[in-house]
Amino acid sequence: MVKGDKMRVITLAAILIVLFMGLVYGAISATSSEKVDMAGKIVGICKEDSHNENNTPNSVLVQGIVTGNSKNQNVSITINRDTNIAYKRGNEVKNASFDDLKPGQNLQIRFTGPIMQSYPPQITASQIYILN
Repeated sequence: MVKGDKMRVITLAAILIVLFMGLVYGAISATSSEKVDMAGKIVGICKEDSHNENNTPNSVLVQGIVTGNSKNQNVSITINRDTNIAYKRGNEVKNASFDDLKPGQNLQIRFTGPIMQSYPPQITASQIYILN
């Protein structure tokens, strides 16, 4: 083999290895389950009222398990304009809104920001998946 041919073979092998690694990473990413901060059931809904001077933001009271904690507890989840809400069935995801949330629905929730240590604890959601 000529020196130029060896370089082409090495370059081609390097490109193929990088492509293969990308495919493996993509397959792992596509099949891995997403991490959630809480899974639970809606036990109450508080809708924002702009006519009330003591207005509270949209929120849901969820009874469930916070990741890293083994006890079942109620958590008040604040929902703001940055919160994404969607129906999730298997790998299928469909957009939803605050009005689609109903008592008794099972949710998976991702948090943003710190949990306020009150009773019940309060946190803002970045993502809510409605499971049923």
